[in-house]
This record gives sequence, structure tokens and C-alpha cells, in this order.
Amino acid sequence: MDVSLVMVRADGSSREFKLERDTTVIGRDEHARLRIPLPSVSRRHCELKHDGDEVTVTDLGSANGTFVNGQKAKTAELSPGDLLAVGPVVFVVRIDGFPCDIDAKDAYAAGLVAAASEDGRPGIPAAGRTSPPKPPAAAPPAPRKSLLDDDDDNDVNISQLLKDLDFDDDDDDEKPGPAKPPAPGPKKK
Repeated sequence: MDVSLVMVRADGSSREFKLERDTTVIGRDEHARLRIPLPSVSRRHCELKHDGDEVTVTDLGSANGTFVNGQKAKTAELSPGDLLAVGPVVFVVRIDGFPCDIDAKDAYAAGLVAAASEDGRPGIPAAGRTSPPKPPAAAPPAPRKSLLDDDDDNDVNISQLLKDLDFDDDDDDEKPGPAKPPAPGPKKK
């Protein structure tokens, strides 16, 4: 079974990552097989496994959750064309070449859960939330920009970070070690 994740973006571009191994960890950690260097992605965010005819994703206790087709998932079986959202990054699941054609703009819009949800609140769509929704505001909120859109006011260009998304296929048997201590900062007086 050939399994790949096709990262789709709002500008219509896409990039395919073929999963050569049976298990792939996605996260911010330098030891993650598919590394996404964004603060909204946990160090070890989720894990994909393909075994025989089944592909599953399991959330690894991430702070912001893993979403499949807009629904928060602890563990879910994936099918061709499913949308997997890890933080602000949206992937289309491709199995054995299907789906062949992907409209990146439409897939990105359908899979993004970091933008405003149905009731205007960011994060988890209203269907996956346990608290009651807020009453609607008197005036509709201003449209929110996606985290992947270029914004001249931001110091960090997230689109550029994702351009350099790291798919590490070099660490055959390397296991994640202890977390590195943060670099010392200036001392407060």
C-alpha cells in the first residue's frame, strides 16, 4: 500500500510527502519523521500507521488536537481523500494514488480548523466543542486571516516556514532523547 500526505495551501499550491515507513510521527520535535516547525504543533503531535489495508492516525496528547475531516480525533481510520489537520497545516490523505487530482485551495478551506469556526470562535469547530456556544455578536466579526496567509504585520512568515517543512528520513532507528534545555536568556534585574 502506497500512502502519502499531500500538504495543501490557501494559495493553491501543494507538496506530497510519501510515507515510506509503517509508522510516521508528525510534530515540531527534531526527531519527528514529518517535522512542522510551528508553535501550534506539539513536539509529538500525532502518529500515522499503515498496516496491511488500514491507515490510522492517533493523536499523541497534542495541546491543540488532531482533526480528520474537521472533527477532533483521538484515533481514526483514514481513507483516500480524508483531510488531516495538524495545527494550521492541512493534508489530503492519498492511498495507492487516490485521489489523483486534488484542488488544493478547496481542500485547504475544507480542512482548516484553526480559522474561525461556525460560531466565530477560533479553534475547535462547534460540533466538536463540549461547552455551549457564545451568543452571536451584534455585528459579524471581521474575517480572520488564515495562519498560512502572508501578513506584512507578522515578524514570522509562516508560509516560508512551511516551505521548508522537514520530512526526515535519515534517522532509521534513532529514538527521541530528553528535551534540550532552553538557551539561557538575559538575566532579569
